Amino acid sequence: MIESFLFLFTGIVGITTIALMVTSHKSNPFYNAFLLLIIIVVSFRFLIQGTYQLGMQAFLTPIQGITSIWYLALIPCFYLYYKNLVHQKKRYNPKDLKHLIFIVFLYVINANASIKESFLFHFGRLTNFILIIGFIFFYLILIFNLLSKSIWFKKNIPINNVHFSLIKNWSIYLFTMNVLGSIALIASFYKEVNSESSITGKSMAPFLLVFWLFIFFKILTSPEILYGLPILNKKLLKFSSPTIKSDPVIISTNKNWILEPDSQKNNPDLKLQEKIRSNIFSYIDKVDKLCLEEFIFRNPKASPYEIATKLGVPTSHIVYLFKYHSNISFTEYRMYCRIQDAITLIESGYLKTNTLESLAYKTGFASYNPFFIAFKKITTHSPQDYLKSKITIAS
Repeated sequence: MIESFLFLFTGIVGITTIALMVTSHKSNPFYNAFLLLIIIVVSFRFLIQGTYQLGMQAFLTPIQGITSIWYLALIPCFYLYYKNLVHQKKRYNPKDLKHLIFIVFLYVINANASIKESFLFHFGRLTNFILIIGFIFFYLILIFNLLSKSIWFKKNIPINNVHFSLIKNWSIYLFTMNVLGSIALIASFYKEVNSESSITGKSMAPFLLVFWLFIFFKILTSPEILYGLPILNKKLLKFSSPTIKSDPVIISTNKNWILEPDSQKNNPDLKLQEKIRSNIFSYIDKVDKLCLEEFIFRNPKASPYEIATKLGVPTSHIVYLFKYHSNISFTEYRMYCRIQDAITLIESGYLKTNTLESLAYKTGFASYNPFFIAFKKITTHSPQDYLKSKITIAS
């Protein structure tokens, strides 16, 4: 009776998870159809099992016998979920159907009486056990290799560190649940083989239900999984560590960004928003990278067009970014980046062999005068005073 209630409860929690995932799917970077498919299949299976065993309905009966083999499709679905999470592909490849080949093969050899009497089943039920165990381990290894190379041990991170950590933590959590669930499933199969009963994986059902509840509650309670990207971005601001002010000036471009704007948009901008809203966080990170690492603004003629060309996106996307997601205009942002570049060069000893005028030209200013005005506006120090302060500290 307790097990039946657990089936029912887990199914209800799963249905709730599905509803909330669907409402945020347009802007949720952790969502894809494979995760939704997995949760739909599992939730309805548990719901049907629970309601049937409790006598709440008799119309839908739990799947038993060799038909339950098709539930093994959830295993490659997990792999495809991780694969799409890593590569963020919008379209699904028909070639992914190749992952069903083994399941079709397993179903056929179990459904055909003549095959079941052939050499393939020389060891009886143990044959199915060995094949399924090999299948599970194969995909666990595939998933581990994928995640370890693309997320867990990756050094060159193309996105914001906090965002990356959220993806990493979620993938570790879910993979851990996958491993624990696989162990429980293997133990269940082993128990059923020894008892000479049908291999269904239900003999260890309470453990499997607990693992699924952990997954469902993680999705329901974690903003990085449940909510869309705009809300995720708000959460990320809370996790960002403050800037360390060990020197007179450290400029943080991150403070310039508005991750969830409140301003009204005209119709063309609303249409554009639908196209790029899931990429806003990535755009911000890449623009900051162009500013601080690739020094795009050393080019005196740097404009939204040059940035768009570098990122391989339409110029309208960059214009939209600065119009709705920046506290400052593009011109002001460019000025901030150039002054940050100048400070970095001063720190590295550029002025030991060069003049302030040379520094102004180096960082993209047309002459020394606008460089001087911008430097003092942003740092509250003139370039000379800032340099003197550095010399005083050094001595």
